[in-house]
Amino acid sequence: MSRTFSMKNKARNIISMFLILAFCISTIALPSSNAHTPAWEISTYAMMVAAPNPVGVGQPTYISMWVGEPLPESLPHNTIRRSGYTLTITAPDNTVTTQKWDTIQDTTGIQFYTFTPTQAGTYTLKFDYAGQKYIWNRANTPTLSASAALYENDTYLASSRTITLTVQEEALPAPISSYPLPTEYWTRPIEAQNTDWWTISSNWLGQPYINERIQPYGSAPNSPHIMWSKPLDAGGVVGGMYDETEGEQFYMGESYDSRWQSPLIINGIMYYSLPLQGSRTGGGYVAVDLHTGEEIWRNDQMGYTGSGVNVPSFGYLMSVDSANQHGVIPTGILFSSNFAQGFDAMTGKWIYNVTGVPNGATIAGPKGEILRYVYTSSTRTLAQWNSSRMWVWGWSNEGGKTPAYGVTLNGTLDYQTKQSCYDWTVTLPNLGPGTWSVANVGYQSMANPAVSLDNVLFMMQTENYGRGWTSANITAISLKPSSRGTIMWQKTINSAKPYVQGMFTTWDPEMGVFVTYDRDTMQYNGYSIADGNHLWGPITNPSNDYDWFTSGAGGRGEAISAYGNIYSAGYGGILSCWDIKTGKLKWTYGNGGPGNSTFDVQQPWGYRPIWQSAVADGKIYSLSTEHSPNTPMYKDALVRCINATTGEEIWTLMGWSTGMAAQNGAIVADGYLAFANTYDMKVYVIGKGPSSTTVSAGPKSTTLGQSVVIEGKVLDMAAGTKQQEQAARFPDGVPAVSDESMGRWMEYVYMQKPRPTDTVGVPVTISIVDANGNYREIGTVNSDADGFYSLNWAPDIEGKYTVYASFGGSESYWPSHAITSFAVDPAAATPAPPQEPITTMADTYLLPGIIAIIIAIAVGFAVTILVLRKRP
Repeated sequence: MSRTFSMKNKARNIISMFLILAFCISTIALPSSNAHTPAWEISTYAMMVAAPNPVGVGQPTYISMWVGEPLPESLPHNTIRRSGYTLTITAPDNTVTTQKWDTIQDTTGIQFYTFTPTQAGTYTLKFDYAGQKYIWNRANTPTLSASAALYENDTYLASSRTITLTVQEEALPAPISSYPLPTEYWTRPIEAQNTDWWTISSNWLGQPYINERIQPYGSAPNSPHIMWSKPLDAGGVVGGMYDETEGEQFYMGESYDSRWQSPLIINGIMYYSLPLQGSRTGGGYVAVDLHTGEEIWRNDQMGYTGSGVNVPSFGYLMSVDSANQHGVIPTGILFSSNFAQGFDAMTGKWIYNVTGVPNGATIAGPKGEILRYVYTSSTRTLAQWNSSRMWVWGWSNEGGKTPAYGVTLNGTLDYQTKQSCYDWTVTLPNLGPGTWSVANVGYQSMANPAVSLDNVLFMMQTENYGRGWTSANITAISLKPSSRGTIMWQKTINSAKPYVQGMFTTWDPEMGVFVTYDRDTMQYNGYSIADGNHLWGPITNPSNDYDWFTSGAGGRGEAISAYGNIYSAGYGGILSCWDIKTGKLKWTYGNGGPGNSTFDVQQPWGYRPIWQSAVADGKIYSLSTEHSPNTPMYKDALVRCINATTGEEIWTLMGWSTGMAAQNGAIVADGYLAFANTYDMKVYVIGKGPSSTTVSAGPKSTTLGQSVVIEGKVLDMAAGTKQQEQAARFPDGVPAVSDESMGRWMEYVYMQKPRPTDTVGVPVTISIVDANGNYREIGTVNSDADGFYSLNWAPDIEGKYTVYASFGGSESYWPSHAITSFAVDPAAATPAPPQEPITTMADTYLLPGIIAIIIAIAVGFAVTILVLRKRP
C-alpha cells in the first residue's frame, strides 16, 4: 500500500526543516558589525531531489531545488530572496526543456517544480544557481539586523547540481487519496488519513456560515431513528390542579421566548443555552456529545443577567496556511454577537475579548474567515473587513504570533503588526438620491446580505411600506478584482400594485437569479443577477391565504433557494418547489393523499403550518409550529423529511417545533439532526445509530439428521436506549426495527405513545462454514417486534459448524453480526433385527408325522406292558 504523495505536503515538510535550520542560525551570535571590506565571496552548494525516482511514464515527479541555508534575514515581510534559478531537463531522445525563475518567493530559497515524463529511459536534470549579490529593497526593508547587515554587498557564488531521473514503462502503484468511507458506526475525531470523510461530515456554525437554514456539507438522516433525548426545560402536562384547563401544560416559549436559541455543532459537539424561568437564557450553557448526549462541559455564567458572560451566537473554524502553521487554527471558538467574547469550544473557557469590529453585511470566506462589507455613505466607500487579520499565526520571524488566549483583540488592527484588518477599500460612483445600504436577502437584517464573494454586491434604496417596500432601486456593484466597485446595472423594481408589500426574498448567485415576493398578492418574480432583467413571473403561491401571514411578523418562512430550486412553505401548510431559472412549478407537498398531506381536522388551520427548518443532503426537514399556540397543544404535529428533488415524503416523527425563526429550528451536522420538541421540552437527536446482534445454536452437539435451532436478537444500541426510562422499560434492550416502522416505534420508545401492533423487525442473514470449510448462506429471517429471530435447520454433513448471524444495516442502523458454533456427530449404528427360524416342508409335515408315530408306538408299547402284567 503506497502513501499519498502531494507537492503541497512535500513542500511543507522541506520548508519545515529549513525553517528550523534558519531559526538555529539566527540564534548564533554573529559579529556586531556592518558590511566588511573587501566584500566576501561565499561558496554555495546547489542541491536537488526528484521524487519519486524511478517513476513511470506519464506519472509526475516532484523536483525540489535549493542552495544551502536560507539567505540571512529572509522573512515573509521583506524582499530578501534567492534569485537566478534555472532547471534544464534533457530527455532520453535529447530533447531539452528549460525552466527559469528570476526570484524565488519562498523565504527558504526552495523552488518546487512538477515534471511529468513522456519517454521511458534516463532523463538528465541540471539545476544552475546563477549566484547573486546580497542586497535588499530598502523601501520594503529599510533596516536590517546586525547579523544581516554583516553580509551586505557580499556575493554568493554560482553553483550547479546534476542528477538523473529513471523513467520506466511500468507505472508506479497509484497513491492512496483516502481510506474508504465508513461502513460501521463512527464518531469524532475523524482520523486524519480518512480524508474522503469530509464528504459525510460537517459542522453547524450558525450565521453567516449557515444561511437560509441550508447545510451545504455532509450527510443528513434518512430515518427518524432517535439517538438520544435530553430535557431542555420543564415540559408537557403539569398534572391535575387546573380545573379550567384540563391537561394544562408548561409554557413552551412561543413565540418570543423560544427555549432553543442558536444551537451550534463543532467537531461532533453540540452547544446550546439553557432557559431560566421565563427567560430563553440564563440557565447556563452546555456542550454535549452529539452522538450520545453526554455532557462535556457546562458554564453556568453564560447568559445569566449581571454575569457579564455572553451567550455564544456563532462558531468559528478558520483554516490557516502560513509558513509554519497549516490547518484549522484555533481549534474552535464560540463567539458571542459581533465577536464581543470568545470561548474555547473544547472547554468553555474564556479566551478573547474583541473590540472595534465594524458593523456590516456579513458572509463567510473560503477559509472560514468572516468577511464584512462596510459601506460609508458620507464618503461612498465600500470596504471588505476580514476577521482573519485580527490574528497572526507564526513564529517571531513571521511578524509575531497572537497569544492563544487571555488578550483583547482589535477588530481594526491585527494584534502584532498593527496592520489593517481590511482587505480593500473602493469608492463607489454616485448611486443616486436617497439612503443606500447593502441589500438583505430574506427577513433577517444583515444576516443574509446580497453579496457574492469576488462577484457581485447589491446596494438597495427603497420606498418602504408595511413590512416590505412598494418600490426598490437596486444597484449591482462588481466585486471582481478587475472591476471592483464599478456599477454593473441599476434597476427600479416596483411591487405588483401601489402599496403592495414587496420583498427581496431569496437569490442564487450560482444560478444567476434573484427573486422578489409581493406579500399581498403572494406572487414571485425572478430577475437576472447579471443584468437585472425580468426572467419570469409573476407566479402565484399555490397555497391558501393563510400564507399571507408567512411573510408577516418579520417575514418568517419566506422562500429559500437550494439545488437550483425555490422552496416556500409556512402558515398555508403547503411546501412548494419551483425551478429558479424558469419559475416552473415542479411539485407541492401537503395537499396530496397519504404520505403527502398536512391536512388536520383537529385544528383550525386546515393544513397544518410547516416551516423549512433545515435543508441538507438533498432533503428538506420541516417542522410545525405557530405564533402563539394555546394549551393543550394540538396533537400529532410532525417533523417531516422530504426529498428536495421529488417532493416525496421520506419519513415523519411526532414533534412540535420551538420556533419559526432561523435561530430556533433544527440543525444538521455529521449525519445527525437535532431539534427541540416542545411537546415534552426535550432535545432530540436523530440519526443512524449502532446495532447489536446476538446468536446461539442449540443443541450445541447433535447427530446427523437432527435439526438445530439458530436464534438471537438484534438490538438498538443508541445511547438513548440506556437512559433511565428506556432502560427500565426495556431491561433486555430496545429491539431494532425496520425503517418503515421506525417513526411510530420511536414515538413508543421515547414519547410515551402506545406500542404499535404492526411493527416489523430487521432481516438477519444466517450463514455457516461447515466442516469442509465451505461457506454457505442457509437462510434469511426477520426479527420480530421484540428483536427476536430464529431459524430451524438440519445440518447435512458431520463435523464442526461455525454460524454467522448478520444484520446488514439500514438507514436507521449500522450493521452488526455475531458468531457461534455447534457440532454434528455421526449417527449411532442401527442394531440388526432378530432372525426367524427357517421353516421347511419337512418341518411342516414330515416331522410332526414322525413324532405322532413315535408317540403311537410308545403308547402301544405301554398298553402291551400293562396287559401282560394283568395276566394270571
